[in-house]
Amino acid sequence: MTVIQILKKEHYLILQTVDLLARSRDYLEKGVIVSSEFYEKAMRFCHDFADRFHHYKEEFLLFGLLAHKKEGRLDAVMGTLRYQHERCSQCVTEIENVLKTDRKYDEMTVTFLLENLSVYVSLLRRHIYLENTVFFPMADRSLTDEEKDSLSDQFAAEEARLDLQGSVSEENRKIIIELEDILTKGKSDD
Repeated sequence: MTVIQILKKEHYLILQTVDLLARSRDYLEKGVIVSSEFYEKAMRFCHDFADRFHHYKEEFLLFGLLAHKKEGRLDAVMGTLRYQHERCSQCVTEIENVLKTDRKYDEMTVTFLLENLSVYVSLLRRHIYLENTVFFPMADRSLTDEEKDSLSDQFAAEEARLDLQGSVSEENRKIIIELEDILTKGKSDD
């Protein structure tokens, strides 16, 4: 599997979670309270998998190589993609913080959740669309086979460093199934 295929496969997992978050947002809009367990697990996935693992490979490995190779010609595009990563990460942090409060699901908390979920869902869907359809194809054309092999080795090293050898997709599929189960129950524990 190529590095671009790996990143797109990870995008698919992230989008599955984004779709569940969008459903939870729709429930909140209609007055249905979603279990805090759902949001805690979803935010852990977003923080650990998307923000730490996936974005590291994009920003530090792929973007770093392209910035050097293209001598600044992609800085504006990569700066925009980094900003989108940062903004989505801020939404995750804000949701995590509101879940730590004692004011679970009062109207202000629901408003705060809706605001951050809406930004996260919309921005991340747009971001992934742009990467998959514009940025990744350009990157794939720009990289030599040797550079692709080097990135592939670095991706594998990152999985090894995190002790995830080959289990990333399977473990995260399990998390998504758990999230789906929690959301489908539709009952709040709060």
